[in-house]
Amino acid sequence: MRHWIAGSLGLGLFLAACGDDGVRPGEPYFAKPASQEAAKVIGETDPADLTDSQRAALVYAHAATALALLQAGDAEGGTRHLSHLDPSSHPGLMVGLDTMGFDPAPLAAVAAAPQDETAGLAAEAMLAALRPNATGDMKDTVAFLMKALGNAYEAGANAGTISDIEAYQTAYGLAIAARDIVAAQPDEAYGDLRLELELLVRMWPGAGPLASSTPAPDAEMALALSNVKLVLAGLP
Repeated sequence: MRHWIAGSLGLGLFLAACGDDGVRPGEPYFAKPASQEAAKVIGETDPADLTDSQRAALVYAHAATALALLQAGDAEGGTRHLSHLDPSSHPGLMVGLDTMGFDPAPLAAVAAAPQDETAGLAAEAMLAALRPNATGDMKDTVAFLMKALGNAYEAGANAGTISDIEAYQTAYGLAIAARDIVAAQPDEAYGDLRLELELLVRMWPGAGPLASSTPAPDAEMALALSNVKLVLAGLP
Protein backbone atom coordinates (compact mmCIF):
# COMPACT_ATOMS: atom_id res chain seq x y z
CA MET A 1 0.00 0.00 0.00
CA ARG A 2 1.36 3.41 -0.93
CA HIS A 3 1.82 5.91 1.86
CA TRP A 4 -0.17 9.15 1.59
CA ILE A 5 0.38 12.17 3.80
CA ALA A 6 -1.98 15.13 3.80
CA GLY A 7 -0.84 18.71 4.04
CA SER A 8 1.61 21.11 2.45
CA LEU A 9 4.70 20.92 4.64
CA GLY A 10 8.08 21.72 3.11
CA LEU A 11 10.30 18.98 1.74
CA GLY A 12 12.58 18.97 4.77
CA LEU A 13 9.82 18.47 7.34
CA PHE A 14 8.15 15.78 5.24
CA LEU A 15 11.35 13.77 5.15
CA ALA A 16 11.99 14.35 8.83
CA ALA A 17 8.67 12.67 9.56
CA CYS A 18 9.93 9.55 7.83
CA GLY A 19 12.23 8.79 10.78
CA ASP A 20 15.68 9.36 9.30
CA ASP A 21 18.43 8.26 11.69
CA GLY A 22 19.27 11.05 14.09
CA VAL A 23 16.29 13.21 13.07
CA ARG A 24 13.27 13.66 15.30
CA PRO A 25 9.82 14.43 13.83
CA GLY A 26 9.34 18.16 13.47
CA GLU A 27 13.06 18.94 13.07
CA PRO A 28 14.44 20.19 9.76
CA TYR A 29 15.71 17.33 7.61
CA PHE A 30 19.00 19.06 6.85
CA ALA A 31 21.54 19.70 9.58
CA LYS A 32 23.17 22.23 7.23
CA PRO A 33 21.61 24.69 4.80
CA ALA A 34 20.31 22.91 1.71
CA SER A 35 22.78 24.78 -0.48
CA GLN A 36 25.66 23.19 1.44
CA GLU A 37 24.11 19.75 1.29
CA ALA A 38 23.42 20.07 -2.43
CA ALA A 39 27.07 20.93 -2.99
CA LYS A 40 27.85 17.35 -2.03
CA VAL A 41 25.87 16.15 -5.03
CA ILE A 42 27.01 18.82 -7.47
CA GLY A 43 30.67 18.08 -7.06
CA GLU A 44 32.19 19.72 -3.97
CA THR A 45 32.21 16.66 -1.72
CA ASP A 46 35.42 14.76 -1.11
CA PRO A 47 35.13 11.64 -3.29
CA ALA A 48 37.31 9.86 -0.73
CA ASP A 49 34.22 9.83 1.49
CA LEU A 50 32.27 7.84 -1.10
CA THR A 51 32.41 4.17 -2.03
CA ASP A 52 33.28 3.22 -5.59
CA SER A 53 29.65 2.28 -6.25
CA GLN A 54 28.46 5.65 -4.94
CA ARG A 55 30.90 7.46 -7.21
CA ALA A 56 29.73 5.33 -10.13
CA ALA A 57 26.09 6.08 -9.23
CA LEU A 58 26.76 9.83 -9.23
CA VAL A 59 28.55 9.56 -12.56
CA TYR A 60 25.59 7.58 -13.89
CA ALA A 61 23.26 10.35 -12.68
CA HIS A 62 25.21 13.12 -14.42
CA ALA A 63 25.59 11.04 -17.60
CA ALA A 64 21.85 10.24 -17.71
CA THR A 65 21.01 13.90 -17.13
CA ALA A 66 23.40 15.04 -19.85
CA LEU A 67 21.96 12.50 -22.28
CA ALA A 68 18.36 13.56 -21.60
CA LEU A 69 19.15 17.26 -21.96
CA LEU A 70 21.20 16.85 -25.13
CA GLN A 71 18.49 14.77 -26.78
CA ALA A 72 15.89 17.35 -25.72
CA GLY A 73 17.86 20.09 -27.46
CA ASP A 74 19.37 21.71 -24.37
CA ALA A 75 23.03 21.73 -25.40
CA GLU A 76 24.00 24.15 -22.63
CA GLY A 77 22.43 22.05 -19.90
CA GLY A 78 23.84 18.83 -21.31
CA THR A 79 27.32 20.32 -21.50
CA ARG A 80 27.03 21.52 -17.91
CA HIS A 81 26.50 17.96 -16.70
CA LEU A 82 29.13 16.53 -19.02
CA SER A 83 31.61 18.84 -17.30
CA HIS A 84 31.20 16.80 -14.11
CA LEU A 85 32.50 13.79 -16.03
CA ASP A 86 35.79 15.44 -16.99
CA PRO A 87 38.66 13.66 -15.17
CA SER A 88 40.83 16.77 -15.38
CA SER A 89 38.22 18.79 -13.49
CA HIS A 90 36.95 16.08 -11.13
CA PRO A 91 39.78 13.54 -10.79
CA GLY A 92 38.63 12.24 -7.41
CA LEU A 93 35.17 11.47 -8.70
CA MET A 94 36.28 9.99 -11.99
CA VAL A 95 39.35 7.96 -11.01
CA GLY A 96 38.89 4.36 -12.10
CA LEU A 97 35.51 4.97 -13.73
CA ASP A 98 36.94 3.82 -17.06
CA THR A 99 37.36 0.38 -15.48
CA MET A 100 33.77 0.42 -14.21
CA GLY A 101 32.08 0.81 -17.58
CA PHE A 102 32.10 4.56 -18.09
CA ASP A 103 33.11 5.75 -21.56
CA PRO A 104 32.77 9.44 -22.49
CA ALA A 105 32.88 8.78 -26.26
CA PRO A 106 29.17 7.89 -26.72
CA LEU A 107 28.08 11.01 -24.84
CA ALA A 108 30.43 13.14 -26.93
CA ALA A 109 28.84 11.64 -30.03
CA VAL A 110 25.37 12.57 -28.76
CA ALA A 111 26.59 16.09 -28.00
CA ALA A 112 27.77 16.37 -31.60
CA ALA A 113 24.60 14.88 -33.09
CA PRO A 114 21.78 14.87 -30.49
CA GLN A 115 19.20 13.30 -32.79
CA ASP A 116 21.47 10.54 -34.09
CA GLU A 117 19.75 7.31 -33.07
CA THR A 118 22.93 5.24 -33.25
CA ALA A 119 24.76 7.65 -30.94
CA GLY A 120 21.86 7.58 -28.50
CA LEU A 121 21.78 3.78 -28.44
CA ALA A 122 25.54 3.68 -27.83
CA ALA A 123 25.14 6.06 -24.88
CA GLU A 124 22.37 3.88 -23.44
CA ALA A 125 24.59 0.80 -23.86
CA MET A 126 27.39 2.60 -22.00
CA LEU A 127 25.04 3.36 -19.12
CA ALA A 128 23.96 -0.28 -19.05
CA ALA A 129 27.63 -1.31 -18.78
CA LEU A 130 28.19 1.15 -15.91
CA ARG A 131 25.03 0.15 -14.03
CA PRO A 132 26.29 -3.03 -12.31
CA ASN A 133 29.23 -1.14 -10.83
CA ALA A 134 26.91 1.63 -9.64
CA THR A 135 24.71 -0.84 -7.76
CA GLY A 136 26.87 -1.91 -4.81
CA ASP A 137 24.59 -2.87 -1.95
CA MET A 138 21.35 -2.04 -3.71
CA LYS A 139 19.43 -0.82 -0.66
CA ASP A 140 22.31 1.32 0.58
CA THR A 141 22.86 2.80 -2.87
CA VAL A 142 19.20 3.72 -3.33
CA ALA A 143 19.10 5.26 0.15
CA PHE A 144 22.22 7.29 -0.68
CA LEU A 145 20.70 8.46 -3.97
CA MET A 146 17.40 9.41 -2.32
CA LYS A 147 19.07 11.51 0.37
CA ALA A 148 21.21 13.19 -2.28
CA LEU A 149 18.10 13.76 -4.39
CA GLY A 150 16.27 15.38 -1.48
CA ASN A 151 19.22 17.70 -0.89
CA ALA A 152 19.47 18.65 -4.56
CA TYR A 153 15.74 19.19 -5.01
CA GLU A 154 15.59 21.33 -1.88
CA ALA A 155 18.28 23.55 -3.40
CA GLY A 156 16.94 23.40 -6.94
CA ALA A 157 13.22 24.07 -6.59
CA ASN A 158 11.18 26.37 -4.40
CA ALA A 159 7.42 26.92 -4.40
CA GLY A 160 6.96 25.51 -7.88
CA THR A 161 9.80 27.45 -9.50
CA ILE A 162 13.37 26.52 -10.36
CA SER A 163 15.80 28.27 -8.02
CA ASP A 164 18.98 26.44 -9.10
CA ILE A 165 18.78 24.76 -12.49
CA GLU A 166 21.84 22.59 -11.99
CA ALA A 167 20.59 21.22 -8.67
CA TYR A 168 17.11 20.63 -10.13
CA GLN A 169 18.63 18.72 -13.05
CA THR A 170 20.97 16.77 -10.79
CA ALA A 171 18.01 15.60 -8.71
CA TYR A 172 16.47 14.23 -11.90
CA GLY A 173 19.62 12.28 -12.73
CA LEU A 174 19.71 10.80 -9.23
CA ALA A 175 16.12 9.61 -9.65
CA ILE A 176 17.00 8.04 -13.02
CA ALA A 177 20.04 6.31 -11.54
CA ALA A 178 18.00 4.80 -8.69
CA ARG A 179 15.20 3.72 -11.01
CA ASP A 180 17.56 2.08 -13.49
CA ILE A 181 19.59 0.31 -10.80
CA VAL A 182 16.47 -1.23 -9.27
CA ALA A 183 14.86 -1.99 -12.63
CA ALA A 184 17.88 -4.14 -13.46
CA GLN A 185 17.35 -6.34 -10.38
CA PRO A 186 15.68 -9.66 -11.26
CA ASP A 187 14.21 -10.28 -7.79
CA GLU A 188 10.41 -9.94 -7.76
CA ALA A 189 10.66 -8.57 -4.20
CA TYR A 190 11.68 -5.22 -5.71
CA GLY A 191 8.41 -4.75 -7.61
CA ASP A 192 6.99 -2.13 -5.23
CA LEU A 193 10.29 -0.26 -5.19
CA ARG A 194 10.39 -0.24 -8.99
CA LEU A 195 6.91 1.30 -9.02
CA GLU A 196 7.74 4.03 -6.51
CA LEU A 197 10.95 4.96 -8.30
CA GLU A 198 9.14 5.14 -11.63
CA LEU A 199 6.58 7.45 -10.05
CA LEU A 200 9.42 9.52 -8.62
CA VAL A 201 11.01 9.97 -12.06
CA ARG A 202 7.63 11.14 -13.37
CA MET A 203 7.88 14.15 -11.07
CA TRP A 204 9.86 15.64 -13.97
CA PRO A 205 8.49 16.20 -17.49
CA GLY A 206 8.92 13.36 -19.95
CA ALA A 207 11.38 15.42 -21.99
CA GLY A 208 13.65 15.78 -18.98
CA PRO A 209 14.59 18.54 -16.53
CA LEU A 210 14.55 21.47 -18.95
CA ALA A 211 14.90 25.04 -17.71
CA SER A 212 11.33 25.69 -18.87
CA SER A 213 9.98 22.95 -16.57
CA THR A 214 7.57 23.62 -13.73
CA PRO A 215 8.92 21.71 -10.72
CA ALA A 216 6.69 19.43 -8.72
CA PRO A 217 5.59 21.03 -5.44
CA ASP A 218 7.83 20.30 -2.47
CA ALA A 219 5.01 18.39 -0.74
CA GLU A 220 4.53 16.06 -3.71
CA MET A 221 8.25 15.42 -4.01
CA ALA A 222 8.52 14.73 -0.28
CA LEU A 223 5.62 12.29 -0.53
CA ALA A 224 7.26 10.46 -3.42
CA LEU A 225 10.53 10.22 -1.49
CA SER A 226 8.80 9.03 1.66
CA ASN A 227 7.05 6.29 -0.32
CA VAL A 228 10.40 5.10 -1.65
CA LYS A 229 11.84 5.16 1.84
CA LEU A 230 8.97 3.15 3.30
CA VAL A 231 9.33 0.46 0.64
CA LEU A 232 13.09 0.34 1.17
CA ALA A 233 12.57 -0.13 4.91
CA GLY A 234 10.38 -3.16 4.25
CA LEU A 235 12.94 -4.97 2.11
CA PRO A 236 15.10 -7.72 3.64
